Amino acid sequence: GQLISGGAGRNSTTDIEDISFTLASKSKSPCGVHKSYRCLVCIMPKTKLSEDSGTVHTGSVKTEVERLRKYQTKGTLIRHFLEPSIRAPKRFLSTIPAGVDDAESWAECLLKIAKVGDVCTVVGNAPSDSLARDLWGMHGKPNETCAVAELEIELLTGRTHQIRGQLAAMNFPLVGDVQYGGAVPSSSTLWQKNYGNKQNPDREIQSYIDSEKLALQCCSLEFLDPKYSEDEPETNAKRSNKWNSFRLDNAFWTSFLQNYHDETAKLSSSEITSMLDEGMTFRDSSHEILPLSVGTELNVELPPRVLLSHGTNKYVIVKAWRSDRETMVGLDSDVDDPNVLWFVRSASPSECGGPYHANVAEGILRELAALGFITKVTGGGRVDYCVSKEISHAHVFGFSYGFGKGNHELVASI
Repeated sequence: GQLISGGAGRNSTTDIEDISFTLASKSKSPCGVHKSYRCLVCIMPKTKLSEDSGTVHTGSVKTEVERLRKYQTKGTLIRHFLEPSIRAPKRFLSTIPAGVDDAESWAECLLKIAKVGDVCTVVGNAPSDSLARDLWGMHGKPNETCAVAELEIELLTGRTHQIRGQLAAMNFPLVGDVQYGGAVPSSSTLWQKNYGNKQNPDREIQSYIDSEKLALQCCSLEFLDPKYSEDEPETNAKRSNKWNSFRLDNAFWTSFLQNYHDETAKLSSSEITSMLDEGMTFRDSSHEILPLSVGTELNVELPPRVLLSHGTNKYVIVKAWRSDRETMVGLDSDVDDPNVLWFVRSASPSECGGPYHANVAEGILRELAALGFITKVTGGGRVDYCVSKEISHAHVFGFSYGFGKGNHELVASI
């Protein structure tokens, strides 16, 4: 198709591959411009902690996809509020936190999921593994991602990072979006361990690009055709009733998905892993997630009580207790209870897969849940941690927006 350029060069044309151009008399947006966006999102059915609600979310690929499709079929307006801040990543919450001084400054964000495409798994068989490498490179896929789905989005408001932030807040980060949990960057500990090569900087750069290619594009643009006066054609334009419509049919990932479908069709039924079956547990090369009903005694081999990353990073303190023991669930009221265990974690965004305290907490919560513990994040903040021959220290300070201020004295003692 051809894209007609505006301005002084209104009559010039530029060839655009995979775009169709039409003129029609339609009923469209009253503002005269309408856009749609296509994206590829991660399906993460494992245990996930929501920072704005403090609750643990569990599910399967099937339930997560059904949740997406329900938004589409019901035409639900998805609503979040954007925290006023110049920093990135942005913070999107379903409700404005109580007691904030600038509640009127939180911008309302609205979008609709217009279409949910096919679901493609990224673990479990050879086509899935190949798709994961195509999308993230060798080591860019977040461990929690079991599948991907293509969505078409309509924005009703235009905010910075809106699609990326709102979908991530719903536990559907965009593929390749390091800032919102959709990819593991090449600077992370995982990448350095598995793929780093100081002797070959070109390889490092290529891996960084592979793992952080954002799966988001504008796929549809429509606007009213201007009607010009014969006397003043350049300065007296008015709206006509004709719409210019442009659509991009393919994205950079389209060929990857098509190859996945072609290769999957060649597999026998016994070779295909059905990731959509309700209640299926997920296993990857690093660890297995077991049902939450697994029991254990307090003297089993537990995760380390403290794991800190060097530098200044966000930390969380987690309380854990057995489900068959009667224990108070207050924040710090049972510090000395022998049936209660405390864990401290700090990590950089590249190490934990995201910028929030919830990302830092996710790994330890998953481990403890697999051992049959009930868990609660009682607070957070920041810790400046350094170990060297010259000086060693761990300074605890700050607070968490989602979980509140951690008990710094308790953290220091642990």
